[in-house]
Amino acid sequence: MAEQADSILGRNIQQIDWVSRLSTILLCCMMLFSIVSVPDFNRTGTVAAGTDHVNPINRFVWLGLLSMALPLIRARWVQVLRLMKASWLLIGLFLYFTCSTTWALDPAISTRRVMFAWIEIILAVTLTCTMRDRKYLLKYIFISCMVAAIADLIVWILMPGYAMTSEGLAGVQSQKNVTGLIMMYGLLAGGPLLLYRPPKRERYRIIAGMVLLFLLLLASRSKTCLGIILVTPVTLLLFIKLTHSRMSLSVAIIVSLLAIFTCTIFGYFLWCEAENISPFALFQDMTFTSRTDLWSFMLEEIQKRPLFGAGFYSFWSIDPSVQPSLKTSMWFGSEAHINEAHDGYLDLLATGGAIGFVWGMAVIVRTFVLAIDALARTSRPNPATPTVMSYPLACFHICFLFALCIHNFTESNLFCNNGMLAVALYFSIFDLEYWQKNDDHPPVQQAST
Repeated sequence: MAEQADSILGRNIQQIDWVSRLSTILLCCMMLFSIVSVPDFNRTGTVAAGTDHVNPINRFVWLGLLSMALPLIRARWVQVLRLMKASWLLIGLFLYFTCSTTWALDPAISTRRVMFAWIEIILAVTLTCTMRDRKYLLKYIFISCMVAAIADLIVWILMPGYAMTSEGLAGVQSQKNVTGLIMMYGLLAGGPLLLYRPPKRERYRIIAGMVLLFLLLLASRSKTCLGIILVTPVTLLLFIKLTHSRMSLSVAIIVSLLAIFTCTIFGYFLWCEAENISPFALFQDMTFTSRTDLWSFMLEEIQKRPLFGAGFYSFWSIDPSVQPSLKTSMWFGSEAHINEAHDGYLDLLATGGAIGFVWGMAVIVRTFVLAIDALARTSRPNPATPTVMSYPLACFHICFLFALCIHNFTESNLFCNNGMLAVALYFSIFDLEYWQKNDDHPPVQQAST
């Protein structure tokens, strides 16, 4: 009996070993491809009517990654199904998005986009169930962003006229906002990596990498991403104080912040009254880089399909004969290549309708609540013991979700099919759901940093 038990234990250890190795390799490949992708070196698109050019290599890579994950799914199919069941809110949302392809403005493109969203979801849930140490998630995010940063730096040196556009550094990306987004994502992962207290040499490498990411973020002139990076540390400290303070102190902090905000608004209106100035004069000339034109157009289009929307990402860059932007005489109808509303919430409302918007917001709110709970209940990781959820990882999830919500006021990447942020959001959702499903420990009082 003892020999039989030892044999079974040996087989289990061997299975865990190959599952962990394959999961690590697949995670590295998935992060590298979703962040770095395949450079196109083509920025000549000027007409909004055309559909997005899709590199066929992208399709083969995603399908290849899915085929690599099949052995992992077979080895952990029970855990995968349980996690998908626990994440019913997200799965239900994409089932609704899948149904929306039947009434989409362009059913073919909508179906293709939702199919690749499902591939990303399956890969994210599989890797979440097979990763032994979540530190690798942050590490590969940071490494992938560093690879993209080094590639941008090399192209900037060798091809300065191509890399540096009139709006900012684009590098090998299609535009400067994508470059800024990658640098922001890398910085959000690099900070929590330092909380793992790595050895001195590794710590210096992380800091040097973060300096490069920040410098390229400045060069990209992506104001939204830069603002998020500057505000995120303060926001994280506020969350830490609230989650590790007594209830009375937390309530006092929240009430104080609301009081300061109310007094500021009230004082502004009093000043406007005293100076005989319209309170809205400050905002009348603000266009947010001509975004207000797009937003006005989107609100008109949303009213045409208020309940169910235009179908999953079946609004921009679709069949020219049905593309809504052709119906307008404004500048984005023919003068520029626009493939988003530069507001993720408006795009979600336009493509998913009121149902998809409310459902999507419910997913974000639940994930935020889980991240705050994880921040309050987790402790610092033990280097000798791989952990499912740790304090640094909880910090990353909070920072990423905060950045995602703020970023979508001026850019559009909420439940989208653009690779990097879609993969990032799925990993955060599944990782927090996995922790909540398996966590049965009491809250840990973690000292603030």
